[in-house]
Amino acid sequence: MQEITRDWLEPLWYGSIFLGSGGGGKSHLLAIELQKALQNRSIPLLSLEELPENDFFCGTGLFGSPELCEENLPSGVEAGIIIEELEKHTGVKFKGITIVEGAGVNIFYPLLAALQTGLPVVDGDSMGRAFPELQMTTYHLENLTAAPLVLIDGNYHLHYFLDKQDTFLLELNTRQIIGQQGGVGYFAGFPHPGSVLKRVLLPGTLTFAREIGECFLQADNYRELITMLLEVTSNSFYGPVIELFQGIVKKISTYELAKWKSATLTSPKGEELQLLFQYENLLAFKNGNVAASVPDLISAIDLNELKPVNNNEIYEGQRLALLGLPAPLRLRIKKALDVVGPQCFGYRTTYLPLERLYPNHYRNKEVFS
Repeated sequence: MQEITRDWLEPLWYGSIFLGSGGGGKSHLLAIELQKALQNRSIPLLSLEELPENDFFCGTGLFGSPELCEENLPSGVEAGIIIEELEKHTGVKFKGITIVEGAGVNIFYPLLAALQTGLPVVDGDSMGRAFPELQMTTYHLENLTAAPLVLIDGNYHLHYFLDKQDTFLLELNTRQIIGQQGGVGYFAGFPHPGSVLKRVLLPGTLTFAREIGECFLQADNYRELITMLLEVTSNSFYGPVIELFQGIVKKISTYELAKWKSATLTSPKGEELQLLFQYENLLAFKNGNVAASVPDLISAIDLNELKPVNNNEIYEGQRLALLGLPAPLRLRIKKALDVVGPQCFGYRTTYLPLERLYPNHYRNKEVFS
């Protein structure tokens, strides 16, 4: 069993931004709070292989606006409340905490919950990146709902969803409450035994996020960074990273009616890439052709700072590199694409894997060494 210490937090922060694929919220302030809390403490980290088959675990995280979370940082007390309430209504005693969304703020909030409750955290998650809705999980792919679930809103009102209702309906119901009660809330749900989690969760995503972050901390220049990222990702269940584009942000556009946004980048050679995003980066078009599409990750790197950035940090005149990372295979099957493919975000295009778009890169045996 590993332990999460203060040394984890800075690389985990960078990794959480990268895996956020433009979204997931700014996790910096939560990371700072955790660093203070971990001064003389640590959090046990359980691999999937270490989970007892019959012990129950619950997932916890943030609903709503990560920006509002920053304005009023959670203390972790709310995690203790909702986990205790979930235990009362399920009749089981939880032996650990799982991560639902392995990116951004929702990597760090379960760690805060672990410190508050004294429970270990499971090294895995159900998205492998940032996604905005409950059904966009590997639980959904296994016909497992998030309920029973307890939600505490921004005004500290408790809401209970105890029946195993359809995940789409649960998403709508919780979103409505959050919209009416301050725009942010925290949940405890997905109560499942270790035997189920071993089958459902994507393994090792927390340690993978840390490894990604270490690349940013250790690299002295962009080329060195790419080499490090290629090595880390090639030895993961994602796939080798690939550079999609380098250029200057020429224009940022917002389409209010559809809640879509786009950033147009131009290269010194005059090539153009258009990045389409909502909460996360979802599609990229290079010279009019698809360059990457969700569920594959599209992550932006500020070339001056050599750091990953969220899409709400992109500005005109910024020098960016856009990197593509193949999604885990479980997010590419038809049932998954029905809830995380481009059409689920309103785009009239089909998913094109990075391996099909860049066959020469992915046929190169050195990529996988």
